[in-house]
Amino acid sequence: MGELNDAGNDLNVIVFDACRDNPFGWWLSGSRDLAMINFQPADSIVVYATSAGSTSADGEGRNGLFTGHLLEHLQTPGIDVNEVFRRTMGDVARTSNNQQRPAIYNQFPGIAYLGTRPEPQPVLAQIPVAPAPLPPPQEAMPVFPPEETSPVVREPDTTARLWSLGLSGGSAFSSPRFIGTVRGTLSPFDNWFVELGLDYGRGSSYGNDGYYSLYPYANYAYYMPFAEESGWYAGLGAGYMMARYTFDDSREYSGGNESTNILAANILVGVNIAGMIDVSYTVRTNFRSASNKLAVGYFYRF
Repeated sequence: MGELNDAGNDLNVIVFDACRDNPFGWWLSGSRDLAMINFQPADSIVVYATSAGSTSADGEGRNGLFTGHLLEHLQTPGIDVNEVFRRTMGDVARTSNNQQRPAIYNQFPGIAYLGTRPEPQPVLAQIPVAPAPLPPPQEAMPVFPPEETSPVVREPDTTARLWSLGLSGGSAFSSPRFIGTVRGTLSPFDNWFVELGLDYGRGSSYGNDGYYSLYPYANYAYYMPFAEESGWYAGLGAGYMMARYTFDDSREYSGGNESTNILAANILVGVNIAGMIDVSYTVRTNFRSASNKLAVGYFYRF
């Protein structure tokens, strides 16, 4: 699609003669059907043999139901390309009793003939008519130069907005030993997203009888896709950690509960796989010491 868009053709015609109910499609795209492409080239007509989530009939002859009717109308002289697909859609819907309905996405405003142009019609003899009297002369209207029009700018390829909601679990390797995270992302601009999250931590490797913490945070990150629905990201952020813990009797601070509230800064990198699995690594610092967190989670991307 990108190559067709960059070619600057007067007309691009793309026909998908395929079922749009693929039971294995969710392994790659998170969807059970062949969906509409996100980007359509300018001056193009994209045609699917059937609507989203539906199957296409095999037909009774050499070709399927859609292809058979399309071949009939491709050979019809004197109709333009838009009429070819309109007639094909009508015949398929009528033959299948509306069980199969082709989908047409049209970005071509002109008229084009794939086969034979309309034959010129004979000119009929006309009865001579007396010319009408000329109107009285009028003062000539001023002629202004035509206004310059800006060239048509083709829509560039962009990354879809990154809206998601998910859960993940991980460890800070010291305190806390286990971290559960609820997080979501909002995308104000293409390729950029804001992550809002809440960490809940339990357990410590420093000999504390009990340790738990809450850490609400916000991160701002840049996302770079490396496949259709996968990619890596990196960003910066900050948060406010509220922790409470009890030291065991072997430490000199024993005898009570301790609480700490600190502001912390985050540096994070991560990778998203198939639009569902997310693996991230975060380094946090309160500007006196640093800790790290490794988390793996599931995300639902809107």
